[in-house]
Amino acid sequence: KAALAQLKVKSGDWVCDLYSGVGLFAAEILQQVGGQGVVTLIESDKTAIADARKVFAKHSNVNIHAGLVDQQLNLVKRADLILLDPPRTGAGESVIKQMIKLRPRKIVYVACDPAALARDAKYLQESGYKLDHIEAFDLFPMTQHMECVAGFSPAKD
Repeated sequence: KAALAQLKVKSGDWVCDLYSGVGLFAAEILQQVGGQGVVTLIESDKTAIADARKVFAKHSNVNIHAGLVDQQLNLVKRADLILLDPPRTGAGESVIKQMIKLRPRKIVYVACDPAALARDAKYLQESGYKLDHIEAFDLFPMTQHMECVAGFSPAKD
């Protein structure tokens, strides 16, 4: 809920869901963009992709790309919003640079490793985006792991 609340989807938006899994975020986003919007999922896990294709089979405004995000993101030509939930290693500089080329008005980053988030936040800042909001969630009690949701938008001069 926190990630979707920060994303602020509008009807007609084109939204990218990176590292999408089966499309749990995308299912909610699809309802918000309506028939004029487009949702694009990128995921490398073959089983998750197969399940996502079943879930979204009847939706002509959902694009699903199978493969690594850094190899598939260049297929995306428009993104008003980007939601990403990368693995513990984070998105990395290559993915961040490709995202920035799309000039989204909002990027929401779901992170399970605060160090990877900090590194990628630096790349975003260097690319002209600022951190708007961050929340931390203790989803793994009695461990050192913390889930974070961070929102970024273009920095205004």
